Amino acid sequence: MTNDTSKSNVKSGKNNKLDKSRSKEVKNRLNDEASNELRPLAIGTIAMMGSALANQAMPKLLGKLLDEKSCAAEQTCSASNSFGASKALLVVVIGGGCASYLRTTLLNRAQGNIAQRLRAKLFSAILSDRDMEWFISGGKGNGSNTPGKGDDSKDDDVKEMPNSPSSSPGAIGAILTEDVNKASESITTTFANLLRSCSSCTFATYHMLSINPTLFGLSVSVVPVVGAAAVLLNKFVKKALARQRECAEEAAAFAEERITNIEAVKLSNREKDEVEKYVKMQDECVRLGRKVASARGTFMGFMFASAGGALYAVFNAGGKAVADGRMTSGQLTSFATYSFLLGLGTSGVFKALGESTEGLVCGDRIYKLMDGPVSKDASENSNDQPKSVDASTVDSISLKDVSFAYKSSPKKTVLKNISLNLERGQVICLVGKNGSGKSCLASIIAGLLTPQDGSITVQPCGTDFSHLDRKSQTSLVQVVPQQPAFFDTTIKDNVAYSNPNASASDIANALNAANCTDFISKQEEGINYRVGRNGMKLSGGQRQRLALSRALLSNPCVMILDEPASALDREGEVALSDAVDACRNGDEGHRRSLLLITHRASSLEIADLIVVLKDGKIIENGTYADLTSDRDSALCELMPDLF
Repeated sequence: MTNDTSKSNVKSGKNNKLDKSRSKEVKNRLNDEASNELRPLAIGTIAMMGSALANQAMPKLLGKLLDEKSCAAEQTCSASNSFGASKALLVVVIGGGCASYLRTTLLNRAQGNIAQRLRAKLFSAILSDRDMEWFISGGKGNGSNTPGKGDDSKDDDVKEMPNSPSSSPGAIGAILTEDVNKASESITTTFANLLRSCSSCTFATYHMLSINPTLFGLSVSVVPVVGAAAVLLNKFVKKALARQRECAEEAAAFAEERITNIEAVKLSNREKDEVEKYVKMQDECVRLGRKVASARGTFMGFMFASAGGALYAVFNAGGKAVADGRMTSGQLTSFATYSFLLGLGTSGVFKALGESTEGLVCGDRIYKLMDGPVSKDASENSNDQPKSVDASTVDSISLKDVSFAYKSSPKKTVLKNISLNLERGQVICLVGKNGSGKSCLASIIAGLLTPQDGSITVQPCGTDFSHLDRKSQTSLVQVVPQQPAFFDTTIKDNVAYSNPNASASDIANALNAANCTDFISKQEEGINYRVGRNGMKLSGGQRQRLALSRALLSNPCVMILDEPASALDREGEVALSDAVDACRNGDEGHRRSLLLITHRASSLEIADLIVVLKDGKIIENGTYADLTSDRDSALCELMPDLF
């Protein structure tokens, strides 16, 4: 039992050490961001100190003014002397106002610049540095065995990175807004407020000691008790804030996912259920928030009572000192004001420390999301300069003995020893049951996933596809998925997304090749018609045809259509036939290989080659005539409606 306890303590000590190390790392990285705003921060901090000095000068000047007025009223001094404190007070008020203006303007400007840079870096890291496995896995670990489109089975043995932020758009959005704001505020405004509060405590202490050391002892008698309470509060609040931020992230991710899939929610009549779940999440966030608020409220109430008691003792003892002639009424007023400023400064210190703690928690979440998991392949090739290739010079893309498994489940191989040659002008149909690995293979060919074994080469140059830069990869391969993505902008912008430098005639030709011109002509805005969020204003067939035109516009060497006929209407099926004809019979520069992933038997007759995939392996391939002539073939077993 003793040994277990000892081991537990050692482990706890290591975790605490790691936490301190992580906090130091986050602080250093945030300080690096602040160093880029050194000039506005320096000037703003100097202005803040000027404002603090003005605040500290006012009680003494007010006390002096009170004594001068009393002296003049009793005619014990000349009337001209009573204007000295008034003039000094006027200078302090004007100077303090100017300093406050500079402080607020420059510190807020620095905060905005830091937040802008953090958002840009974070957004760039998410879009550019994270691979598809990270998004598939929800940001938990380096990958997951849970692909999209139901192409592979789910895996319960998913490795997760502890405390890793989710890759859900809702969660990412919360970090990009709230966490970035808190983190940038903690190294600008919060830090300046901490300095101001510390200077307020220092100056107030000096003036109180110079006025009456005995009263000062009474005034600060509560500081040790308040300090101990603040330390305990900070530890509790740090843990509660971290959990509150995680809870808010989960709620944001939940809401974003349900709103995105609102059609499925309504079709399943689950509106009330989802509202109840979301309300429970919000209740948990509120509960955690109440814990933090209650702790802070208890502390502030305790601090107010302590300060009030100390102030009562000061006035009680100070009143006797004034009556005995050891202090003037102006000095007592100044001392009491400095006591208030000392209490205010102490409260400001603890408040700034709490906000700084919250900023560190948010900064930790930002950098965890920004850094993310680094794939082994990326680290191995980090020193290799990506190559480029002219797509028009490529004749084919060849796969040889390609095998793939998600990093989180390396023992579960999704694809096994796949060999396939995709030549310009050739139409290949890829068939297989759900979970056989079809969509996974499409993602590998497109460079979205990296195989563990085997090679993908570009012919005739023989360059490894994984060594090409992303611009070359996307110019070689384009994928039209089952559910193509659209942005809430115009038809023109959505189609030109794959090739933003395309001319108007190129866009028109791509739209015409995909049979989009008819339904576009019926819209009043024509090609400038806004398609709505994810193309909600369009039918399934129209979305599929626009996605087809977007792929055609980049003129790839290989085009992959994943279940293209599933959302196409009669006119769309004609567009598919036209696309097949364009791929097979275009001129030398525009012919391309076409890989059709399909479950429809009617689509097979157009293929030059049919490949049957089962459990991640190619078990059969051949022409339509050859495979359908044998009723015992895997194709006929898979598609009995061929007969």
